[in-house]
Parts: sequence; structure tokens; C-alpha cells
Amino acid sequence: MTREDEIKKAAKLIELGPSSPKNSDADPKQKKKSAARKNGNSRKEKNQNNKTAEPDTYIITKVQAQKAKNRFNIYINDEYAFPVDDNLLVQHRLIKGKELTKEEIDTLREKGEMSKGYQAALHYLNYKMRSEKEIVDYLIDKEYQTIEPIIEKLKTHRLINDEEYAKSFVRTNSLLKLEGPRKIERAMVEKGLSKSDILTGLDEYSPELQVENAEKLAEKVLKRQRNKSSREMNQKVRQQLMTSGFDSDVIQLVMDDLDVDQSDDEEYEALKKQGEKAWTRYARKYKGYDLFSRTKAFLYSKGYPSELIDQFINEKKEDE
Repeated sequence: MTREDEIKKAAKLIELGPSSPKNSDADPKQKKKSAARKNGNSRKEKNQNNKTAEPDTYIITKVQAQKAKNRFNIYINDEYAFPVDDNLLVQHRLIKGKELTKEEIDTLREKGEMSKGYQAALHYLNYKMRSEKEIVDYLIDKEYQTIEPIIEKLKTHRLINDEEYAKSFVRTNSLLKLEGPRKIERAMVEKGLSKSDILTGLDEYSPELQVENAEKLAEKVLKRQRNKSSREMNQKVRQQLMTSGFDSDVIQLVMDDLDVDQSDDEEYEALKKQGEKAWTRYARKYKGYDLFSRTKAFLYSKGYPSELIDQFINEKKEDE
């Protein structure tokens, strides 16, 4: 008999019933309410005896299909017991009327939990590659208990490989985000990768590509800083390259070749834009000497040459 025939045969013995509207697996709150109604005054007896008597036999009384595909709820002695997938259903022939031992129930619960956690991990991996730590953290957040066997199964099927993940992470962040090796390294540490895997990943980032990426990033920064002084543009580029994780030797190489010099006319136009904004802002609180001195100090802080600053201030004095 094929596996498909076994599933069809098992399906004939499944009692279909309405699944919980809020959760595919049995709702714990609903389970408690149901148990309370059926037990009646049993709480008093439990308080007196401190223990609930174990049933003599464990019989599957219902197999209920969930709304979730290929998942089922197993009821034992008319009480919800645990969820399973179709593989466990067929493998252990979980049909109505079958008797189980307590040990078998415990094993099935654990296998059912692992199966559900494994499927959750596969879904999490569908979006992109993940490190082992990312998957463990995800399973912990979802409150799965059988995490270690889930991780081992994922490794067996080569769905987790931190070394390959490190290589892919470096390629993606260097080519698409223009990040430097130090920033990428910090991110990989946060993702729980080992030192050896990190070093293997960083081998994908050649020195030539580092310089090329740093140059591209520097040009992007310059385009946004054209209304600044030459000195400030230089500082902004250097700061951005450091923040992006490039090494000092690469930064210096790029800065040596970077053309941030402007003509006097270009720099004065940039100065006027910043100077007018500063003048308008300070004029709300200051007048006369204080207004001139604060505007002048602001322009000095932005790295403009003193002769251009004096030119701007003199023009302002003439307008007064």
C-alpha cells in the first residue's frame, strides 16, 4: 500500500469537527473551560487528594482535521491531547479506537511539537537565508520547546549553514549597500556567527572592491554636500566612510584621490546660502555687533575661508 493510500484510508476514520476559530491547534483556554464543565466538582476531590487519578486506558476517541493544511487534533478519552501532522498520523496509524500507552502519548506530543516547530522554521527560512542564532531566537520567541532537534534536522537537510550564510551576507551588504568590512563584521557578530565563519565570509570582500565601494559612497556623499565648504565636504565624506565601516587605509586612499575643491565663486555661493540661513535665524534674537559676530562664528565653524566670510559680512553691513 502506498503512502497516499494510507492517508486516504486514515482519512475515512477521521471525525471531522469544527476547528478552533482563533488557533489551528486546540485553544488552551477552551480546553480548560471544557475540562471544567466535564469534571464538575472534581476540583474539590483534587484538592483533597492532591493528585488526579491516572486513567487505566488511553483510547483515541476523535481525530479532528484542523483548518491548517495536513494538521490534525488528537482527542484521547474525549479530551484534547495533542496536534499532529499527516506524517505522524499515517506513521503511527492514529485512528479512532486505537489504544496508546502514556509513553507513546508523551513521544507523540514531542514529535508533534517538533513537527510544528520545524514547519515554522521552514516558513521563516522562505524569505531569506538565516543564521543558526536567528532561527533559534525565532523559535524561542514562538515558545517552541524542542528547539535542539529542530536545528539538527535543519542542518541535516543543509538548510542551516553559517559559513555559507556569512559568504552570502558579505556579498549582499558589500554589493548592494556599499558597506565596509568592519560594519559587516559587526552585523555578523550580532547574528551569532563564529569568528571562523566571519573571517571566511570577509574573504569574499576583496581590497579592490572595498576601494571601489568607498569611492562610490564618497561620490554619493559629495552630491548631497555641494552647498557646503570644501573643508566641511571633506569632513562629511570621511565621517561617512568611517561610519560605513571602511578601514583607515582605504579611507585615506579615497580621500587622496577625491576632488572636493571648489572655485572661489562656487564656495562663495555655498557660503551665502548657509550665511543667509544663519543670519535670518540669529536676527530673531540679536542685532548689531552680536548679530554680525554670531553669523561670522557660524561660518568659521563650517570651514569657509576668512576672506570669503569677511566679504559676506561686509555686504551685510552695507545692507544695514
